[in-house]
Amino acid sequence: MADADAVVDQLTPGEETQYLFFTGKGGVGKSTVASTAATKLAEAGHETLVVTTDPAAHLEDIFGEPVGHEPTSVGQDNLDAARIDQEKALAEYREQVLDHVTEMYEEKENTQIDVDAAIANVEEELESPCAEEMAALEKFVSYFDEDGYDVVVFDTAPTGHTLRLLELPSDWKGFMDLGSLTKGAAPAKGDQYDEVIETMKDPNQSTFAFVMYPEYTPMMEAYRAAADLEDQVGIETSLVVANYLLPEEYGNNAFFANRRAQQAKYLDEIRDRFDAPLMLAPLRQDEPIGLDEQSAFGEEITGLADIAEADAPEVTPS
Repeated sequence: MADADAVVDQLTPGEETQYLFFTGKGGVGKSTVASTAATKLAEAGHETLVVTTDPAAHLEDIFGEPVGHEPTSVGQDNLDAARIDQEKALAEYREQVLDHVTEMYEEKENTQIDVDAAIANVEEELESPCAEEMAALEKFVSYFDEDGYDVVVFDTAPTGHTLRLLELPSDWKGFMDLGSLTKGAAPAKGDQYDEVIETMKDPNQSTFAFVMYPEYTPMMEAYRAAADLEDQVGIETSLVVANYLLPEEYGNNAFFANRRAQQAKYLDEIRDRFDAPLMLAPLRQDEPIGLDEQSAFGEEITGLADIAEADAPEVTPS
């Protein structure tokens, strides 16, 4: 039912940085699947960064290592992790906007505007929920400029939040308009965000994977969200992850036989609804915690064990 080669094609980086996005409703195992994929990519020699945009994510627990606002190693070669800290992102965004406003007026002579009052007005605007959303977007976009990575894996927030984040760039010019104070920066920022969205829409550079388990509600929520993602942002789903599959070797009784039959029915429906390769992940007794368990879990997920080794750098004789 699954196509390992097609999964590998979606995950393996080419000459440019590959961006992988794992999304879906809460509780479907996005963080675990994203972290496991990142672990196996790093094992294959690809310089990999895994980033979570989900405030409820638990990368620190998964890796057993501190995960902060900036990329840091989690104890394995080629693997770094980061999470967007909303408070730090907002502080960085406030500083950026206020510095911009201050520089604008420093460059103007004989201005009739009360600069202190103008800055106070901006500070008030920066207390709004709009500023928090824009701060998260700013940090999200910054990870597209991280140098040295072959792959950046995004463990995204639940689908609705992710859609909101992706819709912000198209509304940029009117969304955070602070009168004449920040209009000068809007077009440039708008262009930067447009470039990121274009990268995300390019199937050669980005892979969007919807994670679900094979039951009606998560399947339909993912199906509708995938349609919204394509209609509203223009991003097509390129991979589907069916998580929590009951292993054949356990529960040899009528109850588990019925549950497997039900899962098989929904797997068929998932294949019918989504025009994308299917990646299968089994249900485990415990969550895979730590790099060793992540690596072992990756051996059980479609395609992850087959990721090609990165080409070793050529050694030039001196």
